[in-house]
Formats: sequence, structure tokens, C-alpha cells
Amino acid sequence: MPQSKGMTMTQLRAGFGTSTLADTQAAVEQAVRAAASSLGGLAPGLAVVTATVEHSAAAVFAAVRRLLPSVLVHGVTTSLGVLAKEGIVASGEGVVGILLFAAERDIGFAVGYAVLGEDARAAGRRAAEQLGHGPLPPRVLLFNSSPGREEDTLAGIAEVLPDVPAFGGSAADHAIVGEWSVFTDAGAEKDAVSVAALCGDVDFSGALLAPFLATSHRATVTAGHDRRMTSLDGKPAAEVLNAWLDDSLALQLAEGGNILAQTALRPLALRHQTSLGEHYVTIHPAQVHVEDHSIDLFARIRLGDEVCMMSGTVEGLTRVLAELYERTMRGLRPEKVRAAILIYCAGCAGAVGSALHEGLRTQLGRAMGEIPLLGMCTFGEQGYISGLGNVHQDLSVSLLLIAEK
Repeated sequence: MPQSKGMTMTQLRAGFGTSTLADTQAAVEQAVRAAASSLGGLAPGLAVVTATVEHSAAAVFAAVRRLLPSVLVHGVTTSLGVLAKEGIVASGEGVVGILLFAAERDIGFAVGYAVLGEDARAAGRRAAEQLGHGPLPPRVLLFNSSPGREEDTLAGIAEVLPDVPAFGGSAADHAIVGEWSVFTDAGAEKDAVSVAALCGDVDFSGALLAPFLATSHRATVTAGHDRRMTSLDGKPAAEVLNAWLDDSLALQLAEGGNILAQTALRPLALRHQTSLGEHYVTIHPAQVHVEDHSIDLFARIRLGDEVCMMSGTVEGLTRVLAELYERTMRGLRPEKVRAAILIYCAGCAGAVGSALHEGLRTQLGRAMGEIPLLGMCTFGEQGYISGLGNVHQDLSVSLLLIAEK
């Protein structure tokens, strides 16, 4: 759109707010009020909502709908707290975070959602089909889903919108006990996918990184399916992994059990070669089954895959925040960036501990200036990789910058 010399024609605005108030209605009101104050008087069109599970997700949605009756809603519950440029916003009584978008002229928003049910791929298709009815084409997707079948859901979306990048994270709670929820435009759901589209004259840049280095430990999946790995190079998978991890899984081999802590800094990965270089799809091993020493995973493997052990550090998991910002800002004009969405794996957050709070402030917050940022800790991360499309992986961090053209 032509502009008069010396004038700034703002088409897109965003604002972010949080609250640690214990009362859900009051918390949502406080977060919405703070977010709306940055919209310059424009009416919001899309609310990206997150909350920890101390708040009832249904009550959070109801409060948002009361305050913003005509605004599209999208989001997911977060583990640990809400991530912000000032650090981790958390409270024993819960926290709510809301990122509001407002637009005029040639920018618009759309949402689609579906209960996953028995066919997650079909649910992804249904959600994506709801995005294509507006006058403006989707440019980038915000993706949120219940954990467990993200690969299928993304595949369904790609059938409808094959060339549209998607960035997001999987719903989370504090203890992997199924208390998570997805915020759809129709309400909070336990087993669902929600997709929000930013449409029209929107610019963006996103990156999905797993801050680990490949080690020499490699093996081929010789038995297993989907998210269960049974054997590597013909040996029980947990026994191979235990040898790679210096016998740190001895108790789980004897009794079965959770191995998330032991593998948070040493996950598995599948290597992919793309036109832009190699990309490792990281996988978090979750549980050892004592009867056959198979392993449950948080991402998918197939027979014949070569898995590689990765290695990382707490320092690397905080430094990646600065690298994310540097990568995503390439090609964008800083003065045009209006909002940022950070997805940080809850497993990584657990491994980093209190260092994440300072890392957000020093590695990301100082560089971003006035750009509003909403961050969530998730049980799976999704992003667009050139040559691979939209992928799901674990123990990863993504940043999406949204800008005007």
C-alpha cells in the first residue's frame, strides 16, 4: 500500500500481558488489560492464550471469551510458567499469559481446530480446512496440539496447506499426568489440535533448534514402531542406551521406569541432510519397559532408522536463545517486527533450572527491546525445516518473529 513520505503506516500491532493472581477471572482481566494497552486503540482479532494448570483451562477460556467475545482464541497450557523477556513468570497459584494481535487493511487472522479422536491426521486436515475460507491467504501457522500424535496432525495439515510453515508446541502440565489442555476457539480441550493463521501482508521468520552435538554412538532401529523402540542393532534398545549413558539406567533396566532426566542432555536424534545442511530431529527417550527393555519415546521412529546419541550442556541450552534471535532476525527489518513467540521444551527447562530465568533476560530480552514476547514450556516442539517441511521433535527451542511487510 502506498505511503506518504515520512509517515509510518502501521497495519499490525501486538501486546503481551501476564498475571500471577490466584483468581482466574482476575488474572485473565489483568493479562488482557496489559496486552490491550499496546494495541494503539485497535480492536484485537486474535488472542494467543497460555496458562499453567493451577488455573482451570475451562475457566481461563470462559474468562477470555467474556472479555473478548469476538476475538479468535488459540493456545495451549504451559509447564513451569510463562516465559517472558524479563525471565520466567511463575507462581504456586498459577500464571496466565496472553498475546493479543490487532490488524487493519491487508492483514487478517483465522483459526481452525479439531478433536484428535482416533484419526489425528484427519483432525489436522479438518483444522487446516477451516483456515482457507477467508479472503487473505495464510502466511504462517501457529500450531498447538495435545502431545502424542503430532507427526500425524502435521501431515494432515500439510495435505491442505502444503507450503505454509508452522511453528508451535505441544500442550504441557507440570508432571506429565495428562492435566494439559489446548485452547481452541470453541473452548479448552484435552485431546485436540488448534491452528491459528496470520494472513495477508505479514512477514515472519522462524527457527527450530536443538542445541546438541552428535556423538559417535549410533545404531539402527531393528525392531519398534511409532513411539516404541524395541531393539537397536538386534539388541534390546534400553541395554544399548544404558551402555551409551555409562550405566546410568541400571535401575530402570531392573525395575522399569522414567528416564527423562537421564536423557535430557543426551537425547537421541535422526539425522537428515537438506539443501541447507544437516538437521537432527531430536527424540526424548521417556520410559523403559522392564519386560523387554524397550523404550517409549516422545517422537516417532521407523524400522531402519539410524539413531544417534546427542550431547548438550546447560550453557548451550541458554546460549541457544541468542542464536535463535540472531537467526530469526536475518532478513527482517527490526523496526517492522511486531511480536515474538518462543517455544522452549519443558525437558530442557528442567535440565537448565534457574539458569533459564537469567538466560531469557540476558540472551534474549536485551536484544528484543520493545518487541512483545510470549514464551511457553512444551511437551514437544514443531517448526519448519527447509527440505523437510513442518517437523515435530523434542528437547528443542523455537522462536517465531512476526512482522509487517
